Formats: sequence, C-alpha cells, structure tokens
Amino acid sequence: MMESNGLNLLSTVIYLAVIFIAAIISVLGSIWIMAFLTRKSIQEKKEIVQRQNINTAMVLGAFIWTVGHLCFETIKPIMNVWYINYPAGIRLATGLLFFLGVIASLLVALVSGALIVFLALKLLMVITRDIDEWKEIKSGNIAVAVVIGVTVIVLGMFIESIISSISLALFNSLNLI
Repeated sequence: MMESNGLNLLSTVIYLAVIFIAAIISVLGSIWIMAFLTRKSIQEKKEIVQRQNINTAMVLGAFIWTVGHLCFETIKPIMNVWYINYPAGIRLATGLLFFLGVIASLLVALVSGALIVFLALKLLMVITRDIDEWKEIKSGNIAVAVVIGVTVIVLGMFIESIISSISLALFNSLNLI
C-alpha cells in the first residue's frame, strides 16, 4: 500500500512537471511569435520595460494567454487520461514515448497558435487597411491594442477544441492512451 502511494505521488509530480514545461514553452513561444510578427515595428522589451507601454503589454498578454490556453487545452485531456490510467506508474519506454507525444502535441499547439495569431492579425489588418496597427500601439492607442488582443483571444478560443481533438485522436491512433 505504501509503495502504491509513492507511485501515485511520483505520477502526480510527473504530471505537474509536464504541465509546468508546457507553460514555459507556451510563454516563450508567445514571446517569439510577437517578436516575429512585430520585428519591423516594435521592440517589445524596450516598449514594455523602458517605455512602460501598456498597449504592447496588452497585446503580448493576449498572445501569451491565447497560445498558453491552446497548449494547455491540447495536452489537458491527454494528461488526464494518462493520470487516470497510470496512477501507479508505467514502464520507462512507455513513459518516454508518452512524454515525447505530449511534447509533440505542445509543438503542434504552439505552431497552430502562431498560425492563428498570424491569421487573426492579417485578417484584422486587411479589414483595417488604412490603419498601421503597430504604429498606433507604439504611439499609445489603447483602443487598437484592445481590438488586436480580443481578436487574437477569440480566434484562439474557437480553434482550441479543434487542435485538442486532433491531438487526442493522434494519441488514440498510436495507442498511447
């Protein structure tokens, strides 16, 4: 009985470690996505830290929330099934394969998140051709920052279930869960 509790604890620690890794990947990926999309217009670190530009911070926050939420919702069903099915632990080979699958799912979610953010911004910029959104954000236009942030978040919310379902189906087809 005591050994089983130890394995349950180990399983819980592994579960939390994977979720923590997912959070780190999501935040770093979000920052990279914004840096890529604004590479000619905004220097995020300078705008947020030195100039204390709330607009840039709001847009980056929307990117982080969207990509983080997408990554979390992608791996949550997989991790929950794993946690329920293998509370007493699994063989090392199965565990490593499962872990690599979770990392692959995270990367799919991250790439999908980047694509969603990119498409959301391109769609918004096509609709508002006469506005240079990044220039407006840099100059302090909070309304533009709010519209960009909300656009990114809403599109991410619509896409999250699709990405999560694809990831879960992939795990099922590989007989990992």
